[in-house]
Amino acid sequence: MSLAATTTDLAATTLRERAEPAVSTVRIPELDGLRGLMTIFVVVSHYFGEVPHGIGPLCVGWVAVNVFFVLSGYLVGRLIIEKKAAANFLPVFYIRRLCRTVPTYLLCCALVLLGIAALGQTSWARGGDPLPAWTYFAFVQNVYFIVESSTGVRWLSPTWTLALEEQFYLVAPLVFLVLPRRFWLPALGLLAGLGFAGRAYGITHGLVAYAPLALLPTSGDVLCMGLLLAVLVKEERIAWARWSLPLRVLPIVLLFATFGVQRLDAEPGGPWFQVFGPLLMAGASAAFILMLVKGAPEAQRFKSPLLRFFGEISYSVYLTHLAVLGLLHGCFFGREPQLGSVSTVAATLLAIPATIAIAWLLTSLVERPLTAWGRGFRWREDSPPA
Repeated sequence: MSLAATTTDLAATTLRERAEPAVSTVRIPELDGLRGLMTIFVVVSHYFGEVPHGIGPLCVGWVAVNVFFVLSGYLVGRLIIEKKAAANFLPVFYIRRLCRTVPTYLLCCALVLLGIAALGQTSWARGGDPLPAWTYFAFVQNVYFIVESSTGVRWLSPTWTLALEEQFYLVAPLVFLVLPRRFWLPALGLLAGLGFAGRAYGITHGLVAYAPLALLPTSGDVLCMGLLLAVLVKEERIAWARWSLPLRVLPIVLLFATFGVQRLDAEPGGPWFQVFGPLLMAGASAAFILMLVKGAPEAQRFKSPLLRFFGEISYSVYLTHLAVLGLLHGCFFGREPQLGSVSTVAATLLAIPATIAIAWLLTSLVERPLTAWGRGFRWREDSPPA
């Protein structure tokens, strides 16, 4: 047997191709596990990293945000490619998205804003300079981040990513519906390039330096990375098994490149990182998601029941974890969260099971039933009888 044949066989064993390309009706448990791990990253970052007396290396929320964006792009792109021929594609697509995301979001925003109003003008309850309440319900608080140079109420600050994703869901189908299939990859590549260029221009000219990824045009490269991955996977453009080893190494290389870019800045979160970091991290995320979809050996650990549980409740955890943390620290100590003493650490630790319990209830009572109801709207894919 030739060396080339042996190498090819070895590559095939390291990347197990699934029996057929992943379809939107088949849930990939490894992606649930990845979502769960990123949810844990967000909680750890906000609870133990991004607080006074926090631990710097635990500030890993930015990693999770990039992974969430790419994963959303991939899953939405996969669904659009499969179902776009349905006669009722757009209404069913938007109804299902609305049922899956909007009710839980609106409920959490309303409860937090009502809680702040009920607690009065205590500084810990306000948790920062509030944005107009209507911006949260209109899904435009991410735009106001730039206008006001403020993340608004701290307990709702993560919702900018959800607003951005809702805006993305509105426009993503148009690429696939308007353009012929042969133009999908070039168009998505162009949009990604424009997103990167827009972010670079905005940062270097001081227009979006406060929150570079908060706007849809300046995060286009990250969001389009997931759509590009969906096209490549669904159309089987590359012999993945042949390239399994480089693809499995690529996320590590790009992650180190991201850290390398950080070293070019005089301080954390400088312009080099703001411009290049999201693109590099999005590439790493896409390559890693590809490995999970294709069943690489690394995928097995993401089938963990614990990770998949956090993946299932991830949306509600994301919406509530900061509010729970703020409420406990405010009630116990009359101030915003910090880790300056044993008692404050204990309060933070208590917030973890409290958040999990609340998120599980929201998932069970609101998100899951409404998502199931939305799925009752079926795609009309069969041709009408002659």
